[in-house]
Amino acid sequence: ESILSRIRAFEYSQKNAVLVPVAALGVGGVLLCWLRSGHKMKTIDMGDGWWGSGERPLKGKEDTSIRPFKIETSDKEIEDLHQRLDRFRFTPHVEGAAFHYGFNSTYLQKVVAYWRNQFDWRKQVEMLNKYPHFHTTIEGIDIHFIHVKPSYVPHGRAVRPLLMVHGWPGSFYEFYKIIPLLTEPAKHGLNEGDVVFEVICPSIPGYGFSEAPHQREFDSIATARIFHKLMNRLGFKEYYIQGGDWGSRITTNMAQMLPQSVKGLHLNLVFIARQSLGRLICIMLGAYVPWLVGFSREDARRFYPFMQKNVYDVLRESGYMHIQATKPDTAGCGLNDSPVGLAAYILEKFSTWTDKSFLYHDDGGLESKYSLDELLTNVMIYWVTSTIVSSMRYYKENFSKDPDLSAHNRVGVYVPTGIAAFPQEIVHVPRAWTKDVYKNIITYTYMPRGGHFAAFEEPKLLAQDIIQFVQKVEQL
Repeated sequence: ESILSRIRAFEYSQKNAVLVPVAALGVGGVLLCWLRSGHKMKTIDMGDGWWGSGERPLKGKEDTSIRPFKIETSDKEIEDLHQRLDRFRFTPHVEGAAFHYGFNSTYLQKVVAYWRNQFDWRKQVEMLNKYPHFHTTIEGIDIHFIHVKPSYVPHGRAVRPLLMVHGWPGSFYEFYKIIPLLTEPAKHGLNEGDVVFEVICPSIPGYGFSEAPHQREFDSIATARIFHKLMNRLGFKEYYIQGGDWGSRITTNMAQMLPQSVKGLHLNLVFIARQSLGRLICIMLGAYVPWLVGFSREDARRFYPFMQKNVYDVLRESGYMHIQATKPDTAGCGLNDSPVGLAAYILEKFSTWTDKSFLYHDDGGLESKYSLDELLTNVMIYWVTSTIVSSMRYYKENFSKDPDLSAHNRVGVYVPTGIAAFPQEIVHVPRAWTKDVYKNIITYTYMPRGGHFAAFEEPKLLAQDIIQFVQKVEQL
């Protein structure tokens, strides 16, 4: 009996020796599968949509052709503009107000005089047409985009597709100065490595030459899906994407939606709006011991004093947002009828969003960073297309669903990400906080100068950062 009991004990121990590892492997495998499946599930559903007029046709496939497009103007269009400019009703400004009350009306007189007597829209149309423009129909509306390929590709260099998305109150024109730096970097002293791009810049539906949605609830998710479809239609399976302002949210949604198609995501603005007790404690401690909460010295310099930079400045600069997120058609009505009102409304953003100190300048500092031709060309894109109202509605559609623009932050971004933090951006987001959403940050650069309209204001700085980011991604 003693021998039999020892034999049974030995057999039992042998079974355990086999079963325990097998069970551990089984449990580990199940856990790994669960984690992997959970990781796969953390994407935004692509879904589908219809934004054309009326109900979606039951039969018939959508026209997938890509049609060349050319911007045109006419004597009648210019004559109508001049008549409206001639009827400008001037309101005297408050002495010493500079840009503290909004667009300084004395300086506005100068802008209007230049617009009426010196600005050459025909010349600007010719300049806009120097890049190839196209239209294609997606989900019932015509999408406008420019597609610029390098004129020369050195032997052995691969051309990488890059989608660049603008925001409000910008347009595809914001990228005209950065495009040659990306498509022909060697010509502009940016010949590091072997990175050459072909650049695709679409207009957000309802902006410029992209048709406005005819249905409600057209948000950044719908835009992200349409731009994925656009890139697919152009024959790209993998591509880089870049954005600021609304372009940042759209491209982030693209990375959350189809991460397998996005080789890398580069941003010059991030939306992080998480509220928690931990975040409050972080803000309080960061002013005194920034290293303790993961802030760098530069983070602390840009972030504090907190109330001034993150509350007062934001409140001062965001009045337009409340209007556009609630009743865009009311304010938009006047802007669509008055070119002077439209210019004041748009160009005021190019002042304080470029540099907060421009509030103290009588001319808003506008001509220190841009030319009047550049600024008025962007305004004209809104004017000739009558798209200021539809562009403002984009706020209504996004904020009505997601009041603090944080809902999508629960879906992590796992594609390689590069962030260019410009010092004059409306708000600064410390790198430690960006990791809440962007889980695979390859580069985070504290840019030496520049503000909200990075590609328009500092094209070379932004191009360098994009190229360096892509170089690192390609080496992974």
